[in-house]
Amino acid sequence: MNARGRWLSIVIASAFAARIACSLLFPQAAPGGGVMDIDNYHSLAQSLLAQGSLLNADGQRTANREPGYPILLAGLYAAAGPRHLAVVLLNAVLGAASVGLLWLVGLRIFGIGAAWSAAVLAAVHPQLVYYSAMPRRETFQVFLIVLGCYLLLELIDRPSLRRSALAAGVWAFHALTNSVFLPAGLAAAAAVWWIGRRKNIDLRRQACFFLIVYLALYSLWPLRNYQVFGRFIPGITGGGSHLYVSLVVPDQAAGTPAEQRYVDADPVMQAAGLLKEEQRDALFYREASARIRRHPGEFIRRMVQSGIKLWRPFPYERDYGMDYRFIRWVSIFSDGWILPAALLGMFLSRKRPPEALLLSSMLIAITSAYMVFWAVIRYRVPLMPIIFLYAGHAISSAGRRIVSRTEG
Repeated sequence: MNARGRWLSIVIASAFAARIACSLLFPQAAPGGGVMDIDNYHSLAQSLLAQGSLLNADGQRTANREPGYPILLAGLYAAAGPRHLAVVLLNAVLGAASVGLLWLVGLRIFGIGAAWSAAVLAAVHPQLVYYSAMPRRETFQVFLIVLGCYLLLELIDRPSLRRSALAAGVWAFHALTNSVFLPAGLAAAAAVWWIGRRKNIDLRRQACFFLIVYLALYSLWPLRNYQVFGRFIPGITGGGSHLYVSLVVPDQAAGTPAEQRYVDADPVMQAAGLLKEEQRDALFYREASARIRRHPGEFIRRMVQSGIKLWRPFPYERDYGMDYRFIRWVSIFSDGWILPAALLGMFLSRKRPPEALLLSSMLIAITSAYMVFWAVIRYRVPLMPIIFLYAGHAISSAGRRIVSRTEG
């Protein structure tokens, strides 16, 4: 192994160690070392393993969460049992693998300096490390988006239908893990085609095949939902409530005890409590659409607020289970400079390399989707590898300029 390989191994090992250390410092296990049922993923995985279907607490088939992460957990439970330690180890492995893949992606797009910067940032970034200590889908999503970008770069450099299908499979599984990422797969197909044009390579056939496989695989989920509920549900049955609640709860109340008071006092929310989940979803979408038609300007304002909230350098003051001042300062000393550096990196890459278009298309597609359905800072965690790449590009560009001036 050469020096580059040894240093990369050290960075990857550091990422693994940081995630294990975080799980020890901030234990998230249920009593007896079990898995906490955050967002119902644990129970859905168990029902999938035991009954072969996603079931709610009443034993009825549900679509309140996408199937991707429960499928991953079910596979883990089948191999190692439903233990928190197994989840932590899996997240540590996925996190470390993401760092290695990100280095490869950075090397292909921006060069060696950006690759090292992005890998180091991903290895120790507070949010990526923190969420790896709990059974949430964010760590898995980080891995999928980095792997998906790597496979698309492989497709661009060595075009083939087999590589198109492989990349489409990964991107489809990502959308099946979080349906908000569905537009990202569509943007990826367009980006491949456009990058091919910029590089004088005809990638229309590969981009079209990617799109066909991507949509075919993802369509299995809404087809299943139509069979179960008798109506078209492209994502989850909670999508309507996310949209509606974002329209009736003021931003300053979101995430606070006051939010529940707004929800409890709303007549639509009261009526929805008497309905089945698919009926609730339809009601929320119907009422949200009516409110948007009546007040389009208000909806646009809230979309802008949601975009700002998604990319704030530090979170609002809320009860996060730990000292907010600590969270604020950690955020300022991490995202507080990484996000501006990434913005500079985007500006520097506006004309070249053409592969940077793949990264910008992901950011635009996913941010736009979250602006419609509202967002919190946690939702940007899967997008942070792209931010690290742009920040790394800015750092390496600044380094080259300093060296050239010094030598000059």
